[in-house]
Amino acid sequence: MERIKTERLRRKRRDKQTVNQGPNLSAYMCDALAGSRKKRRNHNKGFSLVELIIVIAIMAILAAAIAPAVIRYIDKSRKAVDVSTAELVYKAAELAYTTADDDTYTGWTVAIRKQCARTKVTAAGHNTEIERGATSTYYIDVVAWCRGTEYSGSHATAENIMFKATLDGKTDKDSINQRAYTNEFLYLLMHDQALDEVNHDGFRNYDGVSADFLKFRYKKELSNGKQPECWLLCIREDSQTPEVWIGDKNFNGRGSGKPVHPLFRIYPDPCEEYRE
Repeated sequence: MERIKTERLRRKRRDKQTVNQGPNLSAYMCDALAGSRKKRRNHNKGFSLVELIIVIAIMAILAAAIAPAVIRYIDKSRKAVDVSTAELVYKAAELAYTTADDDTYTGWTVAIRKQCARTKVTAAGHNTEIERGATSTYYIDVVAWCRGTEYSGSHATAENIMFKATLDGKTDKDSINQRAYTNEFLYLLMHDQALDEVNHDGFRNYDGVSADFLKFRYKKELSNGKQPECWLLCIREDSQTPEVWIGDKNFNGRGSGKPVHPLFRIYPDPCEEYRE
């Protein structure tokens, strides 16, 4: 009996020692893991100088390769906006002479009789000064114009972002009819504020009157270094149909007091500079 009791006591002690090994083993594993992490932290010290230089060089190469494509995309988008604006101007011009009365239609054709800023242009959509020697040419006359960019003149900085008739300031019947057409055209463009407006000199210059959508989005020089300044609503002499051109009045060394000057056709059939 005594022997049995002794054996049971030994078993309890042995079982107790086995159970106590669990926490000791767990602590050992925690210590091992902590040491492993500490070693990894000691080895992970970030990029070396050589690695940073390599990364910067790769980024510079990528930027140099991508930047020209991004610039071309932006320029193309801006040109597309200008072509879209020219289309709106063209449609308003068409509606103005097809839906209005006889005096207004007469105002549309006055520019041909008066040869308002009469210009010889090419089928490709350039002033013959730019595309010399072209065999396919025709004449256009300017009915109305406005500046599409800010211009610093002799008196003040003006934008003139609103169309006005090329014969503004004159009181003969043809000039009055042309302004009647221009009023109808402006009305269709929803520029009511510019109808019959006059400045302090009595001319319909609309200085300070702005239509933001008529501002040029693409403002860089085009062919032969020519820089556009104005939107020009033109009438084609052979067909009496509208065309929208861009050109200048004071830019490109022409000076103040010169007539408006078509340079590039924007709508319909834009010139190659606006199809790129």
